[in-house]
Amino acid sequence: MKKKICVILPCYRVKNKIITVYNKLIKKDIDRIIFVDDNCPQKSVAHLKSNIKISKKIQFIFLKKNHGVGGATIKGFKMAHKQGYDIIIKFDSDNQHKTKDLMKIIKKLKQNNIYFCKGYRKLNFRDSFIRKMPLIRIIGANTLTYISRITTKNYYLKDVTNGLFGMKSSLLNIVDLKNIKKNYFFEQDLIFRICKKNIKISQINSEVIYANENSSLNALGSIFPFLIYHLQNFFYKN
Repeated sequence: MKKKICVILPCYRVKNKIITVYNKLIKKDIDRIIFVDDNCPQKSVAHLKSNIKISKKIQFIFLKKNHGVGGATIKGFKMAHKQGYDIIIKFDSDNQHKTKDLMKIIKKLKQNNIYFCKGYRKLNFRDSFIRKMPLIRIIGANTLTYISRITTKNYYLKDVTNGLFGMKSSLLNIVDLKNIKKNYFFEQDLIFRICKKNIKISQINSEVIYANENSSLNALGSIFPFLIYHLQNFFYKN
């Protein structure tokens, strides 16, 4: 039976990138693409909607308040799950991800024994500088990945800050999304809870495109809160 595939794009301050991302995705063999406008001040999704031909393949969600990247993603995931999609992917709307990596994740998730698959960057200094990754992000991503390996007891984890990941929809019946952090810690928190359920994580190399994107993440300001979150997860008992 053919797997039904849905891609979720949380959208915030991406007005100048969102049409480019749409044009890349609309050509792919994907059943549904859901753009979630996270109360974006630029009205990014409304901008997209007024500049494309509306089709049944595209769906829009407009949130009345800002939920954070995790909160917006969860809204999209729950919608896709309710609509009966078998595979759900999170794809960032700022044009940092390559569609070929998206298709690699879809191919992985079509396998019977893989339920969760994520992208990763090679975080050594040589590869990071080649992709023009800011130094503070190199240090932060490496640090958070090492900490995640300890809290999850999964020492094979790579680049837990990568925003490209997907899962079989059936996982949403197992992993409780209610208490997952809705901010930029979302991916790391989700990975932690996936590991707590002893679900194997598949990983594919996914090199991010850096091109003057506007990130709302304060790399320095997030270090201490993220460490607190990881400490809370370390002592998590459920």
